Amino acid sequence: MIRLLRPASRILLLDDDPSIQRLVSTLLKRDGHRVDVVSSGSQALEKLNAHQYDALVLDIMTPTEGGMTVIRELREAAPALLKKIILLTASPESILRPIESDVYAIVRKPFQPADLLDTIHKLMA
Repeated sequence: MIRLLRPASRILLLDDDPSIQRLVSTLLKRDGHRVDVVSSGSQALEKLNAHQYDALVLDIMTPTEGGMTVIRELREAAPALLKKIILLTASPESILRPIESDVYAIVRKPFQPADLLDTIHKLMA
C-alpha cells in the first residue's frame, strides 16, 4: 500500500528531555505518524484514557514519574498495551531486565534514528 493512503498511526511519546521530545516527534511525524508528547507518567495515563494508540515510546527514568508508572498501571488495567511499548532509554540493564519481556522492544540512548523507525515499523506490521 502506498504510504500516503495508509491511515496515520498514533504514537504516544513520554520523555522529560525537550530535545529528545523534539527529535523523536519530528522523526515520527516525518514518517507519517501522529504524535502526542508528554513529560510524565501521569500525563501519559491521562492520554491513554482519552485516546487509543498504536505505539507508546517511553523513557522509564524521569525526574518525576516516568514510563515505569505507565508500565505498572498497564500491567493491572490493560496488559495487552504492554506489547505496544518501545522503551527509549539509557537505563542500566539491571533496571531493564525485569521488564524487558513485558514490552515490545528496547531502543538504547543514544540511538540512531533509523533504529527507532525500524522498530516502530516492525511493531506496526
